[in-house]
Amino acid sequence: MSRRRPGSEGSSEDRPEAGGKRRAPTPARLPPSGLAHEILAALDRGEAPTDSALPQPAPSVPSGPTRIYSFADSLERRDTARSAPVERLESWVTFELAGEIYALPALRIQEIQRAVDITRVPNAPAPVRGIMNLRGKVLVVVDLRQRLGVPSAPIELRSRILVVSSRERSLGLLVDAAQQVIKLPLSRIEAPPADVMTAHSDFLAGVVQLEKGLLIVLDIDQLLLVPEELQPRVEEDPPT
Repeated sequence: MSRRRPGSEGSSEDRPEAGGKRRAPTPARLPPSGLAHEILAALDRGEAPTDSALPQPAPSVPSGPTRIYSFADSLERRDTARSAPVERLESWVTFELAGEIYALPALRIQEIQRAVDITRVPNAPAPVRGIMNLRGKVLVVVDLRQRLGVPSAPIELRSRILVVSSRERSLGLLVDAAQQVIKLPLSRIEAPPADVMTAHSDFLAGVVQLEKGLLIVLDIDQLLLVPEELQPRVEEDPPT
């Protein structure tokens, strides 16, 4: 005796047509893939499984001798379209000098020290403020005010020395106060105004517009190149 599937009694396939003939059963549409028990269970419930309800076949892969490269290119194009490029943020150390805010790359700042025990050195090149002992090593301290053409100021409690690296040397920069470390993309740095640029202002790397004013970005290597007009004048011996 043949066994009928549950729910098949009285189905349209088994009802005879006019004249006593039976209609041929309509073939079930099977999906391109799927587990056998899921397909049979759906048929028993009278449901035709849809393609979206079952695992989909893997997309076709490129053919030909260059199929490895073509496949890699397709993945790269997909990843590029899916993720927008993100600009990297750079860290900057900001400090105060004569009422203005300046910045240097954080990667070039080794440490920040209090401005104490600076010893004057006779005949030191301008704008050297003096030297100090930094854990047993002699550190040359540059008065950044003098370097930027601003009159020197007395050393106060807020005064700091930025220990920077330049041309494989460690040097100290005397500033009025250290502020904070900020992160900025390079795209925010604008070229300095043309009317403030001179033959000896190559140390101005650019400016950044902040909510509280302008941030002046300095080039540390150019900053420590001293123009001739900042060199101390050699006094001639009085005539005999």
